[in-house]
Amino acid sequence: MFELSIALKYLVPRKKQLSVTLIAMMSVAVISLVVWLLVVFLSVTEGMEVSWLKKLTDLNAPIRITPTSEYYRSYYYKIDSVSSSSYYGSKTIGEKQASSTSNPYNPEEDPEISPLWPSPHLDAQGEFVDPVKKLFSVLEHQKKNHTNWRYQDYEMSGALLKLQLLRSRGDSPDKNGEETLNFLTQVSYLSTFPSDTRTMSALLLDPTLKDINHLFFLANYRLEGFASDGAPDLVRSEETFRELLSPLLSSIEIQEMETSVPYFEIPKHMLPKEGSFIVYGVFQENALQYLLLTQKNTPSLPFPHAKLEKGTLRIQEGLWQIPWNHPNPSSLPLIIEGTLTFAVHLDNNSLSNANQLKDLQFFTQGTLQGIGVQGILPWKDLRISKYKKIPSLTSPWPYEQKAHLHLPVNLSQEPGILLPKSFRDNGVLLGDRGFLSYNSSTASALQEQRLAVFVAGFYDPGVLSVGNKCLLVPSSIPRMINSSNSSFTFDRIALNGVQVWFDDLQSAENIKADIEAALCEQEISSYWNVSTYRDYDFAKDLLQQFQSDKYLFSLVGIIILIVACCNIISFLILLVNDKKKEIGILQAMGACKKSIALLFGSCGIVVGLIGSVIGLFSALLTLHHIDTIVQILSMLQGHDAFQTTFYGASLPNTLSSRAVWFILITTPLLSLIAGLIPAYKACRLQPSSILRSET
Repeated sequence: MFELSIALKYLVPRKKQLSVTLIAMMSVAVISLVVWLLVVFLSVTEGMEVSWLKKLTDLNAPIRITPTSEYYRSYYYKIDSVSSSSYYGSKTIGEKQASSTSNPYNPEEDPEISPLWPSPHLDAQGEFVDPVKKLFSVLEHQKKNHTNWRYQDYEMSGALLKLQLLRSRGDSPDKNGEETLNFLTQVSYLSTFPSDTRTMSALLLDPTLKDINHLFFLANYRLEGFASDGAPDLVRSEETFRELLSPLLSSIEIQEMETSVPYFEIPKHMLPKEGSFIVYGVFQENALQYLLLTQKNTPSLPFPHAKLEKGTLRIQEGLWQIPWNHPNPSSLPLIIEGTLTFAVHLDNNSLSNANQLKDLQFFTQGTLQGIGVQGILPWKDLRISKYKKIPSLTSPWPYEQKAHLHLPVNLSQEPGILLPKSFRDNGVLLGDRGFLSYNSSTASALQEQRLAVFVAGFYDPGVLSVGNKCLLVPSSIPRMINSSNSSFTFDRIALNGVQVWFDDLQSAENIKADIEAALCEQEISSYWNVSTYRDYDFAKDLLQQFQSDKYLFSLVGIIILIVACCNIISFLILLVNDKKKEIGILQAMGACKKSIALLFGSCGIVVGLIGSVIGLFSALLTLHHIDTIVQILSMLQGHDAFQTTFYGASLPNTLSSRAVWFILITTPLLSLIAGLIPAYKACRLQPSSILRSET
């Protein structure tokens, strides 16, 4: 404590020690800058890695168990192809698990087995070994030893996705008869939809306002012929409209609507009986055409050669007064320029009588220049601006039931599918319909098959390029395509398997070892290959790149930090020269060389700690405002500073605990090492020579 108290005294800035003070401040500033850069980079990089790994493992699971080539060569797998009870077709893992019998072969009914086939696998008791049922038994047993343990079989396939994008020409979803039709075609992978809520909740994207308005727009039509190459038949009928609208209204509560046209004529009955508004009289050929009320400071000319005059509209007991001559001011249209928002509540009476969307009416409340307006408005020229999702089994997006997510099925019994968010960026909206096309092999030729589907939502696949082409579909679809000898060929080992989810990704290798040991104990290890997310071919290179980037920048940071700490050497050498007399006095009073060395070594550690604290505080402040900094950088560059495809919607802003510990240990240690040279010089000074030189 004695040495530290003197060290702190030496570090207090003084006018007589200007050079020492400047170098000390420079040392602190350089260390702070390096610490700031290191902590911000390591925190952002670690946050990105955690976020990316979460998306990767949520979608693909931390552990995958896939059949080996030995499994596909086994009697157990082949026997279904000659069994009538299996309809002479191979079964997937899910079908094997659900099957009531492990060995479906009936020698009295089924064809004779080839002598070249392998023998059935029997255990020590002579019982037929079922590798699939034993695997699921192992996973169920492991579930008792791990928290949040989930597993599900999956299947992959491929097909050509063709979506027909029906759109309204107007901005409002009530525009009947103003449709456009475009097509989007994409060769895609198909993968089984993971139904666990904890797995998919973080990946699913919430419906946008465009999606919600589009769903109501589609309710105007009974769309038929979506599995054909031509345009679908747009059929309007009262029964179909109500049938399509009912599940939407049970899943969506419309809270606010806004005007969808640039010039909206507000009905007179919505205006108050008393009040005044700043309006513009719109004149053409010296005739007052209508009154314009703008939400902006300066209105725009509604048509060429129009003249605007500013005035006040006063309403007293329902009567209109304007500063211009007009025989009946209340007959003039009152036009709102800009967007006007209303809180709304659906009129159920209009719902029972509506034949199309524009027939629906709402009780509305809004403000116009600070004055309340209210009344009944039809859907015409309005669009939804705020909504709330209502849990419902008839929702047009994945819904939860018994802790599992389920993909919806529409009224035409078409299954819903999930698309990567890149499809949304290309203009696809919730509710769009189309089909999956694949070729099925027959005895004589290939025949095209089509499965009608609709878009039930979007998910974030992370940064994997293959994820942008992977559709999440009900398990029945890839099973149907694979069983039809589809022209889309996959490696059978990667085609089918079991995914295992758990929360602690760091324990993946240990869990893998536990599963492999259990499979060996059950004598089925030759049938299964267990791999962690670090072994996935599509992710391995990126994971290695993440680690390399962190190690490389950490190494560069340490080198820069060493250079920064070298300033401490210059600072302490000046301090030793400046404090020679005091060193001599301390030694004459009995201070040992170790205390003198510790005194100046403590000065180096304190300088390093001060720089670290300032750097950490600056990093914390930077991370807290990182979105604002990114926006400024994007504005200066004229484009996005960071691509959302790789970095996500926003950069991570959480301070990395590992980066903090790295800095708090490394910086004082390097500062101490940097202070050893001046400390060694100070303890070597002789008090007699110091005191003689000072006399």
